[in-house]
Amino acid sequence: MAGGHHHRSLKVDPSIEKWQEMHNTMYQRFRWTSKNTPLLIFWGFFVPGLAMYGFSKTNYQWDYTGKSWNESLLRKPPAPAAPKDDEE
Repeated sequence: MAGGHHHRSLKVDPSIEKWQEMHNTMYQRFRWTSKNTPLLIFWGFFVPGLAMYGFSKTNYQWDYTGKSWNESLLRKPPAPAAPKDDEE
């Protein structure tokens, strides 16, 4: 009643099977070429380095502990603006 009685209920597509095998063994066929090297440097080192730099610059800028809804989330909130004197 639950199924599974048919021998081949799924139709196998040879092109999908070939693509899957190619995709699963991609790391074995990798070659350092003039096209792959700049891409690896950009996506493997530059982008993560840029993200790490951005994370480290804002790491201690925010403080969420014990804040109520009307308090600033900045660790060092800006000084309040001085009142303007209208003596004219």
